[in-house]
Amino acid sequence: MFLFHPLSSLKAGVHNVGIFFFSSKAALKKDLKLNLENLDPNWITGFSDAESCFSIIISKRTNSSWRVSASFEINLHIKDINILYQIQKFFRVGSVTSRINKNICVYRVTKIEDLINIIIPHFFKYPLLTQKYSDFILFTKVVELISKKEHLNYTGFTTVLSYYASINRGLSSTISSLYPNIIGVDRIKPNLPDCLNPNWVSGFTAGDGGFSIGIRTNTNQIYFRFHVTQHSRDILLMELFIKFFGFGKVNVRSNQSRCDYYVQDFLNIYETIIPHFENYPLNNAKELDFLDFKKACNLYKAENKKNTETIKEIISKMNSKRK
Repeated sequence: MFLFHPLSSLKAGVHNVGIFFFSSKAALKKDLKLNLENLDPNWITGFSDAESCFSIIISKRTNSSWRVSASFEINLHIKDINILYQIQKFFRVGSVTSRINKNICVYRVTKIEDLINIIIPHFFKYPLLTQKYSDFILFTKVVELISKKEHLNYTGFTTVLSYYASINRGLSSTISSLYPNIIGVDRIKPNLPDCLNPNWVSGFTAGDGGFSIGIRTNTNQIYFRFHVTQHSRDILLMELFIKFFGFGKVNVRSNQSRCDYYVQDFLNIYETIIPHFENYPLNNAKELDFLDFKKACNLYKAENKKNTETIKEIISKMNSKRK
């Protein structure tokens, strides 16, 4: 999605942040079976579909004119800073910064030449599959206007606003009051493939997927769940997960805003889901949850009642409970 800051004094890519090197980077690589040295481009796109942001920033200059800038960003919890360094290594442009006091880290590309020569060509070659694709297309049009300096004249600037008016939230009330005649352009839907790429699936899961283990209170029965969550406007994409894995269900939540692809059948999880992520790693900190999930599945498959307490201990340290 686009980030729009109509009256901000911030310049694109300039924030009160410092470089922070995650002290356990070597330890994380040692503990996880990751493919960090050679990220697959489809994994990059899948992860970007889940976590990236194509930002247009509009700020007020001191002389009352407008500044327009563009930025490709991935914002994560500080625990995932390692993968941002690997993404930076993949693209060979941009910077990784962090706000340690807020546990936030960001990979950001702001140079127009880097966006034109590196970032934009990547996503044309390996297309986004979520509705973020439309935002990306609008982003490329704004970047083109900036590169030609056409955003500096009135016609070019209002064209920028017409692109922005077509994103999720549309124009802010401030901009709408100043430019009441702006009309948004048509959004372009992503072209969904016949079958999902396995590396894209792992990249997307690394951002918007999860592995959970629960215990039913009435029967004390342990159950396992793999899920991927997305906005309900991408329900057709979620249904492709059923085709990809050959099973599972898609459910739209009661508020109609989110939908989930999920699998709870243990044999399907054990025989298909786990092998997939063994062959196509998640590559980020979520791999730790997957490894715990896999360990618990192996214990459960052994049908040893003594394993129940061990599985409960694993549950107590997974996901949000992980230190």
